[in-house]
Amino acid sequence: MMKIEQLNPTDYSFNPQLLATLIASLSIAFFSNNTFAQGLSVIMTEDLVPSVDPISRGITELDTYFGAYDQRQIKPLQDLGRQNQLSGEFQQALSFFKQALHVARVNRGLYHDSQISIIESIISSEVALKNWEKVNKHYAYQEHLYLRLYATDDLRLEQGLKKISNWHITAFNVNLDGNRIQHLRKANRLFKLRMRVSQNTLSLGDPRFMMLAENIKICERELFLASDLNLEMRRRHPRQSGDSKPRRPSYSESKGRVFVSVD
Repeated sequence: MMKIEQLNPTDYSFNPQLLATLIASLSIAFFSNNTFAQGLSVIMTEDLVPSVDPISRGITELDTYFGAYDQRQIKPLQDLGRQNQLSGEFQQALSFFKQALHVARVNRGLYHDSQISIIESIISSEVALKNWEKVNKHYAYQEHLYLRLYATDDLRLEQGLKKISNWHITAFNVNLDGNRIQHLRKANRLFKLRMRVSQNTLSLGDPRFMMLAENIKICERELFLASDLNLEMRRRHPRQSGDSKPRRPSYSESKGRVFVSVD
């Protein structure tokens, strides 16, 4: 075994060529690892990080430009929604309209007339997508909004309720979603409410009084024909024509018939 004092100092003399080779090797290793890391970063960015969809990008850009939930976003959001409607992208349009509604509520409260046009745009997109249940819910909210905003002596309430009753009339007349009786009940209630508003806002002799009265009469008649009471009466007093098995009137038998008029 070699003792320490026996080591020859010349065995570890400085070798410039060896040092240069070592530095070159370390440099290659460093740059190779750096290139690999950059390549890995690119791969992770492209393959693992999802791309930002146009809706999120648009909303983010508005947040950046105006500030989060700034009310100045409302009009640009509505404009983006309408542009998507025109191009047939109704689902994307809904996202912009709903964001506009959210910003409006944050800035102006739960009940503000600026919501009316936004909700109407939402409804038009849902109608295009044939989401009838959602259309019903939006009209129900719109009715609630009108009743919170306007008194029964305000003509704007009549104008708003007219749009909602027209929806239920249309859905009833063409059996849009298979819920004719529910639409008929809602239309009947709205007609009666509109009659109250009309008595406070319209002049006597206005033709709308006659229209409302006639539609209320038709609704009441059709609701009675579909009622359990009518079914029981028909069972107890069958027709002389030999109809011994009373039944509810079949609305499918009168397909295409307009029971109530749209004003």
